[in-house]
Amino acid sequence: MQIILAEHAGFCFGVKNAIKLLDDLIKEGEKTYTLGPIVHNRQVVESYEKQGIKAVELDDVKEGNLVIRTHGVPPDVINQARQKGLNVVDATCPFVKRVHKLAKDLSDKGYFVVIIGDPNHPEVKGIKGWCGEDAAVIENEEDARKFYTDKKVGVVVQTTQTEENVSKIMGILKEKLDLAFFYNTRCNATQQRQEAAKKVAEMVDVMLVVGGKNSSNTKKLAQVCKDAGAKVYHIETADEIKSEWFSKAERVGITAGASTPDWIIKEVVAKMEQISKKSDFAEGQIVEGVVEKVTDKEVLVNVGYKSDGIIPLKELSYVPFASPSEVVKVGEKIKVMILKLEDKNGNLILSKKRADIIEGWRKLEEIYRENGTVKGKVVENIKGGLLVNVEGLRGFVPASHADLKHIEDLASLVGKELNLKILEMDKDKKRIVLSHKLFLEEEIERAKEKIWEKVKEGQVIKGVVKKITDFGAFVDIGGFDGLLHISDMSWCRINHPSEILSENQELNVKVLKVDKEQKRISLGLKQLSPSPWQEVDKKYKVGQIIEGKIVKLTNFGAFVELEPGIEGLVHVSQISDKRVATPKEVLKEGQTVKAKILNIDAKEKKISLSIKQALEEERTVKKDTKKEEKIYETKDDFKVTIGDVVGDILKEQFKK
Repeated sequence: MQIILAEHAGFCFGVKNAIKLLDDLIKEGEKTYTLGPIVHNRQVVESYEKQGIKAVELDDVKEGNLVIRTHGVPPDVINQARQKGLNVVDATCPFVKRVHKLAKDLSDKGYFVVIIGDPNHPEVKGIKGWCGEDAAVIENEEDARKFYTDKKVGVVVQTTQTEENVSKIMGILKEKLDLAFFYNTRCNATQQRQEAAKKVAEMVDVMLVVGGKNSSNTKKLAQVCKDAGAKVYHIETADEIKSEWFSKAERVGITAGASTPDWIIKEVVAKMEQISKKSDFAEGQIVEGVVEKVTDKEVLVNVGYKSDGIIPLKELSYVPFASPSEVVKVGEKIKVMILKLEDKNGNLILSKKRADIIEGWRKLEEIYRENGTVKGKVVENIKGGLLVNVEGLRGFVPASHADLKHIEDLASLVGKELNLKILEMDKDKKRIVLSHKLFLEEEIERAKEKIWEKVKEGQVIKGVVKKITDFGAFVDIGGFDGLLHISDMSWCRINHPSEILSENQELNVKVLKVDKEQKRISLGLKQLSPSPWQEVDKKYKVGQIIEGKIVKLTNFGAFVELEPGIEGLVHVSQISDKRVATPKEVLKEGQTVKAKILNIDAKEKKISLSIKQALEEERTVKKDTKKEEKIYETKDDFKVTIGDVVGDILKEQFKK
């Protein structure tokens, strides 16, 4: 019989705190009382009574320390105690104190306060004491249907309420009241205990719920376990346990309320272990034993019976094996089913194979119920898929579920261990259908979720190009494909991403934008290098004539590349001094042209150009050049010297 203890059981934080305060006062030897039972557990209260700590009413005590229990009290009770000269030690649970504060704030602001809880519970009475007259307690759906007020309402919740009851009541109140605030003040510890108890109850045949019979949270634990389908016994101590409760039980669960001390839980567990060990051996029973000997013919196992049990080879394993030593080792603990208490030779005959099957189905059912993952070893490639060994059982993986992509040769997977999700289970037909594909898809989704935690805008990360399209490329950045748009690939104009990228190429990219709502990540490649526009004002000036290549023609003009990453626009009106309908009439892509810079806007990354004005300047320069050449020629042809002017006169004078 397997015994399972719920992960969260026993004293909660609030109770532990109250118990510590009380223990400290006992150590100091001070006269101390508790205002009512410190917790809803008779054994704990009786234990303190033996140490001189009595549970009293306020009128019964005149001096000493008065400990306010975890449930809390209305403020007037504390005031009365202090007026009597008592030293008030407040052990109210911090979660309950929070409810007091919220209820008081709502009441002070004029809201009608609704408390979802048990009107007779001391915690609820305490909460109501912090409200004004406009307050009501609603315990169930019937109370909710009967209640009405036209005032604005604020809602708080008793800390030990179940989520199911709160949801049902709120569903009704939302339809009929003007709800201003709803504080779901269920205690975290309560929620943890209920969820842990439910989980165990779904796995077992019998559930023991340990705690005071008058404890609200323990009663609710018991109800949660019943709703989960288990046979439930609510006990206060191990003495109440009866062995006949477990005559047909294979698994027993144990949980405990928030007021149950560890020593009581340990006693219950110890009692259950004793009952488990005393169970009589019976055919069909599954027991645990230790392998004593392994031979080529059989395996001997000590299960605590009067003699060692024998496992025949045919009962050793569901999976084919060459030698028994491949399946079990001496000293190993294994589970076996009792086939015969005595065969014709008086031997105890056991089966590991059948125990594995039962245990395997139990494990797989639990994994299936919780949508978990199971490991399976591929043992054979058959028509339509793969046979795998999962928990000692034979399962089938359809070919379409062997991987994310179609695998041509499924035989390549034989011998490999795969992580699998369970698609279908039918114990009667001994049918188990599994999927490796679903596991991989879940892994991808988990990786995607992690992306949002670690990827930040401005970050530079490694990626792999997975797909190239006309408008960009999808880059895998660790389980999530971000989009690298064509406009963010290069400062230069490119016509298609394949000009600079190829599939499966590794590269660094910069995260430009992370949109968690739309599940999109925008990436950039060109942003990893400086923009050529940063230096544009230094390189180019208005009025400058440049030479560039036409990279694109549109109806409204032509784009000219001045240098890689920098383009200017020649408007159609600036192409020629003659009328041009479209740039394609006189220009073509790839053509080299000269253009004059009309305007530079580095911020907007725009440069306006004019081919027409560049041509005009060129013609003007040529014209001026011709004039200069003509003037130069005139001066050479008609050059006059002093000799030319007075030479003849001097000659005449010399003759005389």
